[in-house]
Amino acid sequence: MALIEDLDEGVGTVVQALRETGAYENTMIVFTSDNGGARYRGASNGPLRGGKQDMYEGGLRVRTAVTWPGPVAPGTRTEQIGLTMDLYPTLAEVAGARLPRRVDGRSLLPVLRGETAPSDEPRTLFWVRREGGPAYMGQAAYAVRRGPWKLLQNRPGEPFRLYHLGNDPREQTDVAAGRVPWQPPR
Repeated sequence: MALIEDLDEGVGTVVQALRETGAYENTMIVFTSDNGGARYRGASNGPLRGGKQDMYEGGLRVRTAVTWPGPVAPGTRTEQIGLTMDLYPTLAEVAGARLPRRVDGRSLLPVLRGETAPSDEPRTLFWVRREGGPAYMGQAAYAVRRGPWKLLQNRPGEPFRLYHLGNDPREQTDVAAGRVPWQPPR
């Protein structure tokens, strides 16, 4: 709880300084996380399965809050899928900067402005988590998502599971169950 209180106080201090200097009205503030809450510390990820250190949605799906007076209407919500790698091209576009090369991320500026998504083209999203320690010795776990389909291996050495998040957002039914499990080459 102290961490949340300190974070809230720190964000409040920054916002107050922006207001005092007159920069608040021209500043975009982005608040997000790199993973879901740590269930072993009492965090709740709502109805989603898993949490921090999991490849299930509870470990990967996090909310992002953006405030930018004017361009982002208060109370705006979207179900647009974005990744932290989308922040770089988004902030570059906001600043009017040209990217020096092609990047994997996509600007989400149109979504923030309430316009249509940057592309209707489905994205293939990948996650890799390399585990250390004597139990896994540098082996990785994987997840890949394309549209509503998600294939994941939650821990190194476990079989891959396939979920249709549109029909099963809580990842309860492995639709590939009963088929020969695929394992990555060693």
